Amino acid sequence: MVRFEIQRLPGAPKERGVITEGVRLVDWLNSQKLHNSVIVKLNGRDLPDDFDIDIPLRKGDMVCVFDQPEGGIGKLVTTILKPVSKILQGALKVFGLSAKTPGSVSVATGESPNNDLTGQTNRARLYKGKPNIYGQCRVFPDLIQEALFEFIDNNKYLTEWFEVGVGRYTISSVRYSESNLGSLAGASYQIFNPGVPIGDIEVGYQFDDVDNEGVPGLNESDDFPAQTATTTSPTSVSVVSNQVKATVPTDADNFAYFEALTLPHPVTFSINATWNQGGQSVTQDVIGSGNIVAVDNYIGDDTLSYTTFYIGDLSGEITGIPADAVINQTLFTINDQAALVIGPSISPVESDQVWVHVLVQLGPLAGTTKYRIKFWKLDEENNQVPGTQEQYDYFFDNNTKQTTKYFRNTYKYTPGGGFGRYAVTIERTDNANDQNVVTLMAIHAVNVRQGVVYPDDTIARVTIKGANDSNSNREQKYNMLAQRHTITYDRASGQVDYTLRPSRSFADAVLHEWVVIGKQEVSSLDVAALYAIADSITDPQLAYFDYTFSDEKLSLRERLATICDVARVDGNNIGDVLTFWRDEKVYYPDAVFSRSNMFWDDYKLNWSMSLPGGYDGVTLDYVDPSTNKKFYIYLQVDENGITEVLDATINALQITLDGCRNYVQALDRAYLEARKILYSRVTMTVKVLESTQVVRGSVVQCPDMYDNAQQTGYLKGRSGDVFLTSERIDFSAGEMWVVMTDSNGDYRGRWRALPVDGNAKAFSAAADTFDLNIYDRQSVQSPSRYFIATDSELNSTVWRVESARPNGDETQTLSLTEYSDAIYQ
Repeated sequence: MVRFEIQRLPGAPKERGVITEGVRLVDWLNSQKLHNSVIVKLNGRDLPDDFDIDIPLRKGDMVCVFDQPEGGIGKLVTTILKPVSKILQGALKVFGLSAKTPGSVSVATGESPNNDLTGQTNRARLYKGKPNIYGQCRVFPDLIQEALFEFIDNNKYLTEWFEVGVGRYTISSVRYSESNLGSLAGASYQIFNPGVPIGDIEVGYQFDDVDNEGVPGLNESDDFPAQTATTTSPTSVSVVSNQVKATVPTDADNFAYFEALTLPHPVTFSINATWNQGGQSVTQDVIGSGNIVAVDNYIGDDTLSYTTFYIGDLSGEITGIPADAVINQTLFTINDQAALVIGPSISPVESDQVWVHVLVQLGPLAGTTKYRIKFWKLDEENNQVPGTQEQYDYFFDNNTKQTTKYFRNTYKYTPGGGFGRYAVTIERTDNANDQNVVTLMAIHAVNVRQGVVYPDDTIARVTIKGANDSNSNREQKYNMLAQRHTITYDRASGQVDYTLRPSRSFADAVLHEWVVIGKQEVSSLDVAALYAIADSITDPQLAYFDYTFSDEKLSLRERLATICDVARVDGNNIGDVLTFWRDEKVYYPDAVFSRSNMFWDDYKLNWSMSLPGGYDGVTLDYVDPSTNKKFYIYLQVDENGITEVLDATINALQITLDGCRNYVQALDRAYLEARKILYSRVTMTVKVLESTQVVRGSVVQCPDMYDNAQQTGYLKGRSGDVFLTSERIDFSAGEMWVVMTDSNGDYRGRWRALPVDGNAKAFSAAADTFDLNIYDRQSVQSPSRYFIATDSELNSTVWRVESARPNGDETQTLSLTEYSDAIYQ
């Protein structure tokens, strides 16, 4: 079947139902009279604007619509989600609920790929929190810098640096995707724990405009036509101090091309000049060569834009004309002579070094090759800093003359110009052919970090052999099994043990997060109660917490809530101390209330005739440890009880159990939530007289104010096994049981209650000896209480406290949910 949910207004109940298989999504959406602005999810994934909503719905699909009324009703959904040919395949179901928020959608707070289980890869998560991993997780560590490669012994090696996470970890099972790293050619890795000296780290930044550029030979000039620009009416042309200064209208011909070049740039040019030769006036075009060394723009008096070119390093005919020659304002032509030169390519950042990677291919009869690499430092305007140009010539010879020979080299330059941005060119100084090829593979600006130590983080370095003739690095899918080292609690001494050890315990994660990460005082945490709960969990798997925090905006309390939730644990503040309780079976209530200390104010009792929330099952997802992907448990709740099924029910309670990576823990939680649906269907709100703060999670005994079968009151005295009461007791309902409180108001136990002959305000019970508070109007104002009913009635008066609000007058308003031992069977 195909299921759907529609929420018409925020907070409104969801419409739920089924759709006929095969119906096109667009047709169904248009039939729902939605507003202009909607969010549509298919199998838990938000549909982008270009998603093909022409697709037919298939068995098992789940469509969720969040209707947001920001426009008129009735517009076709195709104006919002346009049908296109692209179809989203294999969308995963990611509905769930975050800790303590039943029914909500789980949003991964961590942009870390450790939590995003679809398309996991390594990436640099800029401006995000460091991975804070607990327990044992297969992690895809964060890139901390761009991959840097170099050619060593004619082979390409890539080095990548990763942040595994904050803190110390035991690392094992290092892989690329599903393959062990050791199975890949030339692969190796090294782990650096916090505080371990790493040494030098070379940080590379690849030039954006270089990617396998073929370098042409001198004989290939016809294949690379130069740019040219000319005008017969230049604004002005002159020769001053061995430089040509020419001004032209900015929009004339192709001069804008030359204005945008990186300088200096080689050109040839033509101007027209007149001079006296042998007593006769000679006028002719003069050709010269040089470099454009500067370009200026200005606005003239006529408000038009003009560009002035300065050409220096002159050679050619221009150097042979007389000094008194007159430059005529009738011609200025400029030609780009850098067509055979690759570059200049500009560094994206300032650096100490420049690495140039070059591949030479020489066939059996290709002979030799020569090329020249130049670089120079740039100022802020990308102009050359004088005196910083360097050039290096290289020669290669295929002396075997039998097979094709490859020369792969990385040239590491430390420029004499010092730290800065550099421009780099490469050009051949000989001819080329099909078997005589020079390729500029890439250029890196490189800075070297020396004596690096990360005091708080675990860092990984991976080196792998790359494809020699390609700059396209494979997608990063490096992953490893990481187990966190945490502090713990020494039960014998009652002190925190700060020795770091591998741990998967939720209790250790809470303690470490509170003390080490959160920098909170140990005294503000009820450590003894936390570890008493941990020790009471008989199956260690139920106490595991395996998760990555990576959202720096997540508060400390929210992180602790996530850690505790996986073990069914919650916390309360008692004064300045955070203490803990577990959602589990209790053997006696923490407090007993009777009608004598209850008020009709705010009293309310709700009973759900159907299953609470309309839920007919539970769908819980967690991370499967073998596949590192989401795994689902489906439970159905109906008249036959709770059964495990193969697919989600129509209206299942959706739960995402963050931090769970084992089936035992996931199944335990799924059944707990299912039994709550089945056995916790009554809620009560009541105002009670109680000076001691009742805390959330406590289990209390509290009667139904309307139910006379639940007889309550206070004790007026005791003689042996006979207890005197403030109210008459009716034993006609059958076998009766009693619970009582002592002088401290604490629950003392449950006993069989028998009538006392001749005294309707008394009962007999074989209770142990304990002190009673007897109300005397003077020194004792709060008497010991009793609660008498049949066994089943008595059981129905036990509640779990969901919230307790002090009213400032010795009273508290409690919100209660029905407690049953059957929930924890």
